[in-house]
This record gives sequence, structure tokens and C-alpha cells, in this order.
Amino acid sequence: MGKYIEIAAQALEAGEYRKALEYAEKALARTPYSLDVLNVAAMSATSLGEYQKAVVFYEQVLLIQGETSEVYNNLGLVYEYMGDHEGAIKIYREALSLAKDSSEIYMNLANALGEAGQVEAALAAYDEALRYEPDLMDAMYNKGVTLNRAERYEEAAAVLDRVAEHGVDDPSVMEARAYSLAGMGRMEQALDLYGRAAAMSPNAPSIYYNMAMALESLGRGDEALEALDRTLGLDEEFPGAVIEKANILGDMGEDEKAAAIYDVEAQKNPDDPTVFFNRGISLARLGRNKDALADFDRALELAPDNLDAMNNRGNVLLELGDYGAALDCFDSVIKADRKNATAHYNRACALALSGDAKGAAAALKKAAQLDKDSLGAASADSDFDRVREDPAFRGLFHGAA
Repeated sequence: MGKYIEIAAQALEAGEYRKALEYAEKALARTPYSLDVLNVAAMSATSLGEYQKAVVFYEQVLLIQGETSEVYNNLGLVYEYMGDHEGAIKIYREALSLAKDSSEIYMNLANALGEAGQVEAALAAYDEALRYEPDLMDAMYNKGVTLNRAERYEEAAAVLDRVAEHGVDDPSVMEARAYSLAGMGRMEQALDLYGRAAAMSPNAPSIYYNMAMALESLGRGDEALEALDRTLGLDEEFPGAVIEKANILGDMGEDEKAAAIYDVEAQKNPDDPTVFFNRGISLARLGRNKDALADFDRALELAPDNLDAMNNRGNVLLELGDYGAALDCFDSVIKADRKNATAHYNRACALALSGDAKGAAAALKKAAQLDKDSLGAASADSDFDRVREDPAFRGLFHGAA
């Protein structure tokens, strides 16, 4: 057994995890209660991604050795790697019951809480970690990232600036700070930081993806597409990058190209409502209204509460001349969101096309109360031509004047 554990320990230290696990298991076959061997086996299995094995090994350590914060902390990490954030939270709390002042365990707990969507609890745990170790930059950085995810950009920027002030010159910190600035609408400053981060870490796809989002918001579509191509060149499966590329192409009037990308994505992800919703928009702009209607129907089948899809479904029905069905769509949106100015405006369009001048005027008045630009849009919208000279409709505009 001594030879096996020696080989396993040396292999673990050398990063030869498969060999380490193999010899640790050989040692355990002879001496199943050795804590040293079980720990080597657990660490090797974790490094190999064999998480269920790692859980078994760590649980055996706990049974033999008794409860320790270190083993619970390691076990919590394994649960996180498995994506079981709730399980990790429970285990980290067990660890903290044994080591109430551990900044490391508080930080790991905070990370798990953040991944589980428990933002306030995560922030409180980061604060506890920083209370025990004020210069724990990983905790401070992760707190900033969590605030970004919660769209609390000003708070995030303040925290991340403190990380930078501590001399942490890291591209991940720069990227997170840039994300905060972009969230506050300071796009040029964000792009400067993204550029600096990319210079330091040219193979990080997330930097180019976030750069693309900032460029798109500034109307610099061609540059945004270049940044997305760089993202996909580094990671062709980067979440959201393909769809964003198609979205930008559509916004630039390249709906044929956009629809072709959505076609591929629909084959790959037949249960993703976003793909069908976005393809429906491109198809509608191309005048392929029946195909667009089918896509909006699929999007609503997958995500029944998508009010934008319902609004757009109604618009396509207007183009197809089915005013009654379109009106039903807009009414269902308003039932869910009475302050949806777009739905009230579209409802006015449907009523106008049906020849109901009084109804169209009432709906447009409501839309204008919610969005002051509605009357201006209606004055140039051909959907209202049929009722434009009706006194009820004209009075709406005279009253505005």
C-alpha cells in the first residue's frame, strides 16, 4: 500500500490525475480507511471531472475523520462543479458552522448563492468574507461581478475600482469594469477598457462579445460584427454570439443573411423561443408573413408569456388582413400589461384598418398617454388612412395641437 500511495501522491503533485486516481484506488483496495489515500483519490477525481466519485471519497473522509470545515469546503466545491448550487450552499453552511471566521468559505458560499440567483444573500456573504479579510481581492472582484449581473452598475463600478486601486492589473477586472461602464451608458470608456483587456488577453472570447454589445449600442454595426466574428473564432459555441450576429445583421437590413443564421440555429436548438422570435422578425421584414406567423406561434408555444412575440404576431396578422385575430393579440398583451404603449398603438392600427374611427381614436389616445411619440407616429402611418378624416380621429390631433 505504501508504494501505491507514494506513486499516487507524486502523480497528483505532477498533475497526472488519471495515474493518481488509479494508484489511489489500488491503495484503497488494500486499506479502505486511509485518510491520506481518500483525500488523494478525491482531489484526483475532482480534477478529472469525475465528481460523483469525488463526493463518495469526501463523504468517506467525513465518516472516518469526523466533520471538518476543510473537507466540507472541498465537498462544496465539487457540488458547484456539478452545477448543484443549492447542494453546495447547504454544505458551505455546514463548513461555516465549524469555521465561522473563514473568509474562503464565505467567498465560496457567496459564489454559490450568486449562481443560484440569490443576489442579496450572495452580497452579504461577500461582505462577511471581506470583514474577515478586507484585502481578499477575489471576493471583492466576485462581488463586483455579482452586482453587474444584478444590473447595479454604479455599485459594481465602485467595488471594481477598489480592486483596481489595489494594483490588480488583470484583464478580467478590466472587462468587469468595462461592463459596469457600459451598463451606465458610458460606452466609449467601456470600449477603451475592453480594448486594454483584449490587448492583455487576446484569446478571451467574452471580451470581444461584450465589446460587440457596446459597439452595437453605438450604432457601429460593422465593428460589432467583427468583434462577434472574433468571439466565434475563439469559441464557436460562445453563448448568445451567433444569435447576436444575426440580430445585428437584421438591424442593418441584412435580413436574408440573418434568417439563414436563424435557420441553422432553429435546427440546432428547436426548443429555444428566442431563435423563433428573432427569425419571425426577420421574416416579417422580408414580407414572408405566413412563415413569420408560424415562427411567432412556435415562440409563444415555447414561451407563452412573451408579450413581444404576441405583439409581433398581431402585426403579422394585420399584414395578412386578419384584423380581428390581430386585435385579439393586442388585447391579450394589454390584459397582461395595461401600460404597454406598443400594444395600445397596434390596437389602434387594427381598429383603424377595420374602419372603427372612434375605437381607433380611443386606443391611440391611450397609447399617447403612455408614449408621447405615438401621435407623431400615427400622423405618418398609412394604417390610419381609412379613418384619418373622421371627426373623432381628427379631434384627437386638434386636441394635441
